[in-house]
Amino acid sequence: MADTIKIAIAGPKTGTETQYADMQFIGVKQAIKDINARGGVNGKMVESKEYDDGGDPKKAVAAANRIVNDGVKFVIGHMASVTTQPASDIYEDEGVIMITPGVTDAEITARGYQLIFRTVPVGSAQDPAAGNSFAKDPENKAIVDAIKADGKDPNGLYVFPAYSAVQLIAEGIKAAKSEDTDKVAKELHSGTFRTSIGTISFDEKGDLKD
Repeated sequence: MADTIKIAIAGPKTGTETQYADMQFIGVKQAIKDINARGGVNGKMVESKEYDDGGDPKKAVAAANRIVNDGVKFVIGHMASVTTQPASDIYEDEGVIMITPGVTDAEITARGYQLIFRTVPVGSAQDPAAGNSFAKDPENKAIVDAIKADGKDPNGLYVFPAYSAVQLIAEGIKAAKSEDTDKVAKELHSGTFRTSIGTISFDEKGDLKD
């Protein structure tokens, strides 16, 4: 058994949408730092592995296949509908949990998949001020201070949805007492979790409940 829990960060590190990946990577990496500082998950440290999808569907498929081949079972990403849809087909088939912190397209979770989740409201027009509101939440002050100390901006729209996605994976593993993705997904579908974007739960499709 692996001595670390690997989480893939899959997003557009290159291409025309790198600003979204920047926010995503800030949130994920800070969450992993914070979780590891508290002793990790079930005694294991969490490790991130980075994958570039270039904002392109073909590159997203290639990245998803690399993730599967690398044996990574948890993914935070992708950040666009055109990359998330084909990649999520692979994840569902290969037993990989994916949580997108950026895609609101209803079609992503309308296919009856059990391993696909999102930490943004489905079908919504994302308000750029939302990221700033999460950063202003007093309960997130320590996170904001740590991100600023690292020379990064905590105010981006997707920083805290990405941070919360890591929290959910960690809490799902703890609740399942296992890294088996079917068991973790079952816990995510049935549980309620306190995260940096509030107390949340999922419906049967993997969308946030109201």
